[in-house]
Amino acid sequence: MKNKKLLRALIICFVIILCPLLIYGIICASSYLSGFFQISKNIEYQNNRLVYLQNEYYTDSYEPCDEQKFADFDLEKALNEGVKINEIAIIGTHNSYQPLPTPQRRLHQKILNVLYDGKKGTKYKFEMDPFTEQLEYGIRNLEIDVETVEKDGEVSFIVTHEPIKDNTSTAYDFAKGLEEIALWSDHNPDHLPVYLLIEPKGEVPSINNMKNFSLDYAKALDAIIREVLGDRLLTPEQMLGDYGSFEEMRTADSWPTLKEAAGKIIVLLHPCDVTSEYIDIDTSIGSQAMFPMLRFNDIDKPYASFILDNEPAEAVENNMKTVDEKNLMVRTRADSYPNFSDERYTFTDRCGSHIITTDYPPRSVRTEDHIYDFNGYTIKLLK
Repeated sequence: MKNKKLLRALIICFVIILCPLLIYGIICASSYLSGFFQISKNIEYQNNRLVYLQNEYYTDSYEPCDEQKFADFDLEKALNEGVKINEIAIIGTHNSYQPLPTPQRRLHQKILNVLYDGKKGTKYKFEMDPFTEQLEYGIRNLEIDVETVEKDGEVSFIVTHEPIKDNTSTAYDFAKGLEEIALWSDHNPDHLPVYLLIEPKGEVPSINNMKNFSLDYAKALDAIIREVLGDRLLTPEQMLGDYGSFEEMRTADSWPTLKEAAGKIIVLLHPCDVTSEYIDIDTSIGSQAMFPMLRFNDIDKPYASFILDNEPAEAVENNMKTVDEKNLMVRTRADSYPNFSDERYTFTDRCGSHIITTDYPPRSVRTEDHIYDFNGYTIKLLK
């Protein structure tokens, strides 16, 4: 009798404890397995999308964006009066390539949220429009995470949040993602400058020929950016002009005017393990394709141009030095999906940064959520 009771107790324990763990393990395995199959879906989507966009642009129905509808000021007057790029603020997006995760990943995330947060989470709902639609909605800064791939001596880059378990992407092939942006730029030649923030990922798993980012790969990234964007690219060398350093340029307040930067794309390198080596290629930054974005503690560097200062409350104070004293351009994050607050938004509105990244931009997807913008605009005058 005692043995039967013990057996019954063990069975109950198995059902209560081990079965849910087994089910969870199956869900996790399914999530990872779906990631491998998602890669081909990403590539197919991107190829089909480029064909679709190329056809759309050559129809009589396409009309370029009216930049005035995104600006909270008289844009024509600002262009004629020589307003500079450091005198306006723009709305940007975070993880700009991210559509909804796969169903398996969404279920996985829901379970994790319940286990660790004690509530039904919403991270699995994170979603952004594709690049073109964001640009059409007035977004002028896109954040692009890149992983390095080297196969048979050929280097390429993929765009994904996590290479296996969360790798849905509307711009999986980095070069083709740039091609989509270039297509839009070509057919909107008067657009205000678009900023691309490129964030190379650090340690990666040794699968699918992925490699850790290095200086050589940074040079390969530069080459792809120059090849695809061509004359649309506003390079550090062009922005420097005759100045010997960005410190000299900033001291002379010679940031490009909106008119000079119209139709241009500016590429920023997110702080990463290779930043110092990338700068050492040419400390004037005249030879690089990307502007190395620096942290606040590097604002005194002569090559400083763009600063990453993600916390709005800190940026309010720091920008008295970065913006007012050093004449630098600053990027700040307004929120982090699914978290936002009126207090953080108040600091964001006060900080005076030039690029404000939000996970809640004007968009065609996720319309049930609130929107962060500049009182209905995505571009505003700072000075």
